[in-house]
Formats: sequence, C-alpha cells, structure tokens
Amino acid sequence: MTITQAEAGPRPAQARRVPGWLWTALRTALILLVVYGILLAVHAYLGRWTPDYLKGRDLWHFWFSRMVVPMVMLGLFAAWARLFPAGLMLAAAFLFIGTLSAIKRESTGEPFQVSDLFLSGQSMHLLHYVSWQQWLIGATVIPAAVYYTASLRLRWWSVPAALVFIGLLSTYRIETVVNWIHDNSYWIGVENLTFSQAESERMNGLGTHLYFSTAGLRLKTYTEAEVAKALDALKAPQPAAAAAPGEAPDIYLVLGEAWWRDPDDKASPLDPLSQAGFVESAAVSPVYGGTTPNSEFEVLTGVPVKSFQDGIIPYQHYLQYITDAARGLPRLLGGQGYGTTAYHNFTRRFWLRDQVYPKLGFNRFVSMEEMTLTIQPNDWPTDEGLYRAVLDTPSNGKPQFHFIVTVETHGPYVKSPEDVEGHNGVADYRTRLGHAVDNLTAFKKELDARGRPYVLVVFGDHLPGLRLHQWKNGMKSEGDPRLHQVPVLVASNAKDATAFAAEMRNRPLYCLPPLMLDWTGRTTADRYMNYVAGQCRETDQPKLIPAEAVIQNQLFSLKPL
Repeated sequence: MTITQAEAGPRPAQARRVPGWLWTALRTALILLVVYGILLAVHAYLGRWTPDYLKGRDLWHFWFSRMVVPMVMLGLFAAWARLFPAGLMLAAAFLFIGTLSAIKRESTGEPFQVSDLFLSGQSMHLLHYVSWQQWLIGATVIPAAVYYTASLRLRWWSVPAALVFIGLLSTYRIETVVNWIHDNSYWIGVENLTFSQAESERMNGLGTHLYFSTAGLRLKTYTEAEVAKALDALKAPQPAAAAAPGEAPDIYLVLGEAWWRDPDDKASPLDPLSQAGFVESAAVSPVYGGTTPNSEFEVLTGVPVKSFQDGIIPYQHYLQYITDAARGLPRLLGGQGYGTTAYHNFTRRFWLRDQVYPKLGFNRFVSMEEMTLTIQPNDWPTDEGLYRAVLDTPSNGKPQFHFIVTVETHGPYVKSPEDVEGHNGVADYRTRLGHAVDNLTAFKKELDARGRPYVLVVFGDHLPGLRLHQWKNGMKSEGDPRLHQVPVLVASNAKDATAFAAEMRNRPLYCLPPLMLDWTGRTTADRYMNYVAGQCRETDQPKLIPAEAVIQNQLFSLKPL
C-alpha cells in the first residue's frame, strides 16, 4: 500500500446491481397484485358482497377460494397479451357478462350461464337481456378490447399455455372433480348450489359460477337415420298392448318434497297413510337433499338423469333444447284424451317450471299466484291450498292428469328443544311431514267422496338435508344407497294399488312413468317408454343409460320418430 492510498482510507464498496430477472419478477408480481385487486373488486361489485353479506362468513373464501377460477381465466387471457391489458380485458368481460346476468336474473330468476352462448339463435336473444340504461358499465368491454388487441403478442409458449388453462377451465365436466368439490365444499368454501343458481353466482362469484355452468353442454345432433337405428336397437315389447276398456281413471301424481321414512323413527309420520288406504313402496331417487327438478325430470320423461354428465339439471341446461313435441308423460296422456295440469304452491319461475311444463305437454300450470295459501314462518307454504286448487279444477267431461308438486316440507329445518343433541332439525322436519300427511289424507278423502275412478301416486323427490342426523345413524358414506331411497305411496278406487307398489319397489324413479301407464291401462306405442318398462320389470336395478340419439328423439326433436 502506498502512502497516498493509506491517507485516502478504505474505498467505499461498490453497489451491487440488481439482476434483471429479479426486477422483471418484482414488476410482474406488482402488476399481478394490481390485477388481482381489480378482479376481486369486480367480483365483489357483481356479487353484491356487502359488509352485511360478508358478516359471519370466512373471508378467505372470498379473497382466495372464489378467486382461483378468475386467476386461471387471467392466465388464458395473458397467454396472448401482456399481463395488465389481459387483466383489464378480463375485468371488463366480467362486467359485461355480469350486466347480462343481472338483467336475466330480473326477467327469468336465473343468472347467465355458459350454456347461453351455445344455444341456437342465442346471439340475438342476448340483446333482449340488456336495457340501454345498463350498457354503461358493460360497455367498458369495448375500450378494454381495443387495448387488449393492441397488446397482443405471440410467444413460443402462448399456445401450450392457453391449452393448459382451457383444460383447467374444463375440469368441471369430469365426475371426479365434481365429486371432490362437492365433498370438500364445507372447507374450501365453493359449491355449486344447484337448487339456486342465482345464489350460487352471488356466493361463488361470477368466474366460479361460469366454471360450474360448463358442466356437460349438449352439442351433438343426430341424423334421422341415426335416431331410427338407435330406436330399432331398443328391445321393446311389440306391439304395445291395447288400452284397457272402461272409464279412464283420473291420475294424480304427487311429488312429496323431501318425504322420507326415517329408519331411526319408530313412529314415522308416514304411518297413518296405511290406515288411510295407501300401500307403501320405495324407489331410488337420482339426487340427495335437493335438486328436485332432476327427480321431476325422471318421473315426467322416463329418462335417467345419469344419462347426462354430473351437474346437469335438464330443466336449466337443456331448456332451449327441449321442444314442444317432447314425448313426456303429460304429452302421452294428452294424446289419449287426458287434460293435463301441473300445480306448484310456489312461484311459477322456480326451477323454470313455467317454461318447461308447456314443452313437456302440460296444457295448464297453476302456481301459488292462483292459490289461497297459508305461509309458514320459514316462508314456505303449507299444502292445503295446493290440494284445494287441484280439487277446484273442472274435469270438462274428460279424464284428468294432475301433477302436484308440494313444498310444505322444504328445508332448511330449524333446531328445536325437542331435538336430540347432534340431530338438529329432526323435530321440525317430523312436525311438518306429519302436517303434510294430514293434508294428503284429507285430499284423498275428497277424492273418495267424489266417486270418480282415480289413481293417486305419491313419491318422495329426495331425502331431507339432515345429513348429520343421517350420518350419526350409520349413513356415513356418500355412496350409501339409503341416502337415495324415497317412499312411494299408492291408492286407488279403480286399480290394484298393491300390484303397482310391488312393481315399483326399489326401482329408480324413471321406471315410474311407463309402469304407471301400463298399470292404469293407458298403454302407449312409444317405443322408448315400452323399452324402459321392460327393463324395469326384468330387474330392480336396470341401470339404464339410453343412447343419446334416443334421448334426442324423446326430448329434443320437433318431429320425433
């Protein structure tokens, strides 16, 4: 060291340069955080996640669980453009779709779904969802699209990345994924609320709701030759038996909301029905704890819901595919001179029944707006007014088919002092089921007093959602068949109720329409219905999955063969 160097003292250390990759990573992370905040704010706005709505809920479900799908969608957009423009484009797309969804909810009770994009003629129909007053927010998609387009760039990884994200967004079509989400919904905080798509959209956020709505869209159309070949392959009895002679009986088919014979109940509320003249049997429901329209669908069409992918609700997903020529139970009976009326002591739009029922062949639909009802504290009506509406319907000189959907025993079921610890809601359910049974008994007495020939069939649509009670009573596996066993109750002053009860015992609900047609002497030449009847008589576990071409002919064809 020289004297000069010694006098100058130690040299200050030179500042290290931050690696370029680290600056890029930090900048990307900051942009990602900003974009995440924008997407979260958009979902909070569209989902109406107000402080009152969030109170008492796990907040991490909102900022994490319900943002996973939107962030995957962001990856798809960012595969083709820079991150910030991609985020703005996705946010604007959510605002646009959210605007459509809000207006659709107001007019139909249902939110926007992915299936709306694939329906015939839907492009023009979407315009009717939107009023000019609500274009302002949705119109942000235009400048966002311009900005996004100006930022497009193609990298070697763009296509592979986009395919990965598209694959991830399509996973709800996989049964294993659907079951995992359902089984773990209690802690992950997302669940497809099939009984209320509007609430599902609000709770899960628009992005996750759209992901759920991708489940199994029907797109393939079969030619007439393919349909004819599929029908010819059915092993149906030929020819169909002739209709029974004599006066045709009135047919009353009642859906008992959440009716169930609890094996733990030593004195079931259903017991008095045997003294009232009912013969009890059992059937297998396709659903548990909810999704009533899927049970309805099987009973009215004879088509198993399992024919479709998990998560499908035909009333909702296939509404615009079902034609006015659909060959369901109402149309087949109407073709034999029956008047066909559906009744429901709740709103007309609930589960889109006001649109589905006419397509299936009902001439008339009577809902709560035309009934005098008693409303319970839980806002669900009792069934007296429903049965009164049925009894007040004139016959007009011809036999009648009445399809009656009850709601008195609809959940949820509140805890009461009579409940045993760990069995909350059971006393409330039993009380309401007992009252519903009384109403049914009184209804049957009036039918007996009239003297007209009739058949009265009651079926449970699904078990009540008392899952902890059922779990504690040994039904611990979600695959336990007892979770799908529902009661069937039969009464008639014209036909042998015991015979039909025996034929239906432990059969799936889709066996009910063809077996009931035969039992009542209203046999049909419909090849599919006769095929189902034959399969259901061969075994109590037919496990029927009809060909898609056959389903198209039954439900989606304007001129079925």
